[in-house]
Amino acid sequence: MCAATLAAASTVRVDETLDAVLSPSHDAWVEEVRRLLLPATMPDPVFWDRWSMVRYLNEGFLERFSIERAVLRELQPFITAREMNALEAGGERVAQLHLTLDRMSRRRPTSAGLAALTQEFLNALELWCAEVELACNGVSPDTLSDEARLAVKHLAIGKLLVDS
Repeated sequence: MCAATLAAASTVRVDETLDAVLSPSHDAWVEEVRRLLLPATMPDPVFWDRWSMVRYLNEGFLERFSIERAVLRELQPFITAREMNALEAGGERVAQLHLTLDRMSRRRPTSAGLAALTQEFLNALELWCAEVELACNGVSPDTLSDEARLAVKHLAIGKLLVDS
């Protein structure tokens, strides 16, 4: 895995804009979320599918989501207050749906109810990612703080590791 990380790190180009870096990363993230959550929404899911959903929502998803939100805060100097408010509202929508989905998946919900909520969560996540990418259009990662650049590199590497 160390070799894969080193190989992936070298593919993050310095001259790329933030939206170009985040777009493929977001695509891979949404696909990962879909792949890990949808099995639990099938009729009569096995216990381990639900358990995997709960674990991912509280570990992998939350870690990535908090990094994304930290990078988003770094965009404040480059976007209008109105855009930032919209992005924060979209992030809050994802966070609220995440919490509701986590609570529901811990109980024995109907498959249809869980499937509908999961789809709503995926749609909100996909929309929020697209809005973040639009806000990042033309912003260079070099204009961000060192910590934010490291986070962006982490997100891009994570995308490459998911693909391999």
